[in-house]
Amino acid sequence: LGSHLTSSAATFTSVRNPYLWISMLVTKAQLLMKWLAVLAAVASLSITLSGCEMEVPKHHVGNWRKNPNYLIKFQYLEKGKDLTAAQLNSCMVKDVPATMQCSGHGYCKEWNPDLVSLQPLSFCVCNRDWADPECRTRRKSQITAFLSSLFGGFLGADYFYLGFPLWGAVKLITLGGLGFWWLVDIVRTGAGPVYAYNYRVANDLPHWVFVISTVTLFAMIGFLVSLESYLSYRRQKRDDVMKLQQSEESRRLAPGAEELEGPHYAVGPERGGFNGFGGYGAVLGRPM
Repeated sequence: LGSHLTSSAATFTSVRNPYLWISMLVTKAQLLMKWLAVLAAVASLSITLSGCEMEVPKHHVGNWRKNPNYLIKFQYLEKGKDLTAAQLNSCMVKDVPATMQCSGHGYCKEWNPDLVSLQPLSFCVCNRDWADPECRTRRKSQITAFLSSLFGGFLGADYFYLGFPLWGAVKLITLGGLGFWWLVDIVRTGAGPVYAYNYRVANDLPHWVFVISTVTLFAMIGFLVSLESYLSYRRQKRDDVMKLQQSEESRRLAPGAEELEGPHYAVGPERGGFNGFGGYGAVLGRPM
């Protein structure tokens, strides 16, 4: 601002016309008022942001501690024992039969088979339809997710099934993203196990079933669309022919209509031609 005023003063001293000098002075005064208004706004804003009299909310327990404890949620507790005997990994508990390990829905596998140890570190390997460290959570089905996406994907049925209600509502409102989102999710849910809200879905959909069912469905849709297009075309042509016939009949039967010349419009024995032949497409008579 100071440099601007200095340059303005130098300009004023070089101007000899008083009217021009006054005009320049008014312009500079207006610009100076704009600068002062900006400075006043910045100053007032800085004063208002100096502090606020409100109490910042606080908590004494971390939010992560409010969630279920991982060690408690997935602990293994033998029957007849108290909580002090709970273990995180059933594969590391001695004298536990194999049918009781991994909740009976999996088996124990060594972490490092090359390591020689009396009690090697092992973890649960769950069966196809089960998940979590102790194989107690049933996975959602890929077949159900695929069928939901195939037949109800434009209504968001697949996302509702997988546990994503907000995405399902968006897909429902947009009718499957006008069809594009629906097609993408058909391929996505059928090509492989997708994630539900907590774990992947069970890999229970053979790939060949996905390919055959998808191709068959869209082939049927294409056939029905083609058939409807063909029938619509036939109906339109039939309507055009009927309108043309009605137009010709009304023109012939109209009172006072002008007599039309030509073999196509000739009526009765007066028409010319060979043995009474008249009109296009008529059969020629037998020669005498």
